[in-house]
Amino acid sequence: MAANRIEPQPFPRCWDDLIGHHRLRESIAIAIRKRRLGGSLLFVGPPGVGKTSAALLLAQTILCRRNSSADMNPCGQCPDCAQVRAATHPDLIQVAKPADRSLIPLEALIGPVEARLQEGFCHDVHMRPMQGERKVAILHDADFLNEEGANCLLKTLEEPPSDAIIILIGTSEQRQLPTIRSRCQTMRFSSPVGAEGRELLRRHLEAIAGEGEPPPTLSDEQLDEAIELAAGDMQVAARLASGQSGEIRGKLLSQLDTPVPDPVIVARCINEHLNEVSKKDAPLRRAALRDVCAIAVQHYRSRLRASARHGQFDHDCARRLDRTIRVFREIDRSANLNTLIDCYAADLTLATTGDRGAIG
Repeated sequence: MAANRIEPQPFPRCWDDLIGHHRLRESIAIAIRKRRLGGSLLFVGPPGVGKTSAALLLAQTILCRRNSSADMNPCGQCPDCAQVRAATHPDLIQVAKPADRSLIPLEALIGPVEARLQEGFCHDVHMRPMQGERKVAILHDADFLNEEGANCLLKTLEEPPSDAIIILIGTSEQRQLPTIRSRCQTMRFSSPVGAEGRELLRRHLEAIAGEGEPPPTLSDEQLDEAIELAAGDMQVAARLASGQSGEIRGKLLSQLDTPVPDPVIVARCINEHLNEVSKKDAPLRRAALRDVCAIAVQHYRSRLRASARHGQFDHDCARRLDRTIRVFREIDRSANLNTLIDCYAADLTLATTGDRGAIG
């Protein structure tokens, strides 16, 4: 029985449809053929590049009983494949961070207090497969494990059942505890570039356009610019390319270009953008703030590269870049957005990293 209900997500029908990860696909295929695929895997890379799609394709490959997993060609038609795609397969365990929580709750990993180790992700992994010979367990949002939650996983990751494959999905190795990294085989997903990057971004644009609505028609140059501006984060790139965050770019950059940004104007600019996106929906507002920070990060990176070409180092610019990057972590921690924006605007003016110890 799955540890919690995960809504089915669209993902490529076959490995050939997975964009931009040919080497990873081949590595997985070789490992399966040689029976060397690790029991505990860690998929890391920017959001939207295909980590979840690859994990679900691997689950479908392992659980399909019509075609051998060594062929890397799940049939997509048998009951097992259909259940994987519908997120209802009894041997596919999925756990993710609830939308209203800042961390993956402990009960999702080891069960509620009254049923410790009798429910949850770790318990379900050790249960015998119900339908076939193998089972696959996917832990989404591994970035949001606290130390206690990560410690609950250590024994399971170190000694996974012989009939199970465990996949953790995160955005970077640095956001995982060393004890987690040391117990997993890490597979790094990079953001596709060139024609593959544009094709992947077009798919994201189709996904957010809505049913019956055509995605925006954009040139290759516009798509490349959005990918660069988002630093490879395809979810942010799709919002930037769709125009959802286009208007704020000029307003924000006019302030970021000044030697001392005005904190009142910066905060007002950001708040106006968030209110245009949504006045009440917290996830949408957090996503909009991520877009703003993506614009600022790319701006400061460009300035640092320009100063480096002249043999100089802009200390203020580097501190403002660090401060902007810290905002992403604070967004993930569900910090109060109004307070966060005010602190960020003030810290940009002072050119400080905003490091406030345990608070920052």
